[in-house]
Amino acid sequence: MLRRIPTVICPHIHHSPLSSLPKKPSNPYIHYVSENFPVVKSKHPPNTPGRDIMRSVAESWKSLPAARKAVYERKALAEAQQYDNFFKTASLHLLFETEDKKEKKHLKKRFEELGRLPKKPPLSGYNLYVSRQKGQGNPQLSAPENLKIFAQNYKNLDEMEKTRLNKEVQIMKESYEKRMHQLLNP
Repeated sequence: MLRRIPTVICPHIHHSPLSSLPKKPSNPYIHYVSENFPVVKSKHPPNTPGRDIMRSVAESWKSLPAARKAVYERKALAEAQQYDNFFKTASLHLLFETEDKKEKKHLKKRFEELGRLPKKPPLSGYNLYVSRQKGQGNPQLSAPENLKIFAQNYKNLDEMEKTRLNKEVQIMKESYEKRMHQLLNP
């Protein structure tokens, strides 16, 4: 399940020599392309641009009957299940053993999505207030404009409400720390 990431591909990007994460699952179309690109390429004259070959592959995918597409959909589904199973069964210590920042961020996100890690609490009462306002903004305004309105509304809150939000965040932080300690020190 572990794969080597060749540093030759992108020498300017630093990868750990042995990735601890499985490759992200491909969609059905990618499975089809990887299987059929060489075949289609062999039917074209040498030096045909790759985009022309890809155009031919895309056309053949569009005209592929549903029964044939189902084969690639099953492959993609099996790969996705295998990928999910890795995250359902992987040790949480992997999060701390991984040195690559992108990998660590991805691991943490996947563990949180699966409910294996608690979601990190907001940093302050203001952050909690704003997070609760999401979806309640004016759809006519941009996100930064809505954020300015939320900030102004937070400033207008009385001190008791701000204190209540900060206490709620403190309780959330303590709960998070306790849960993390339990998960990592069974």
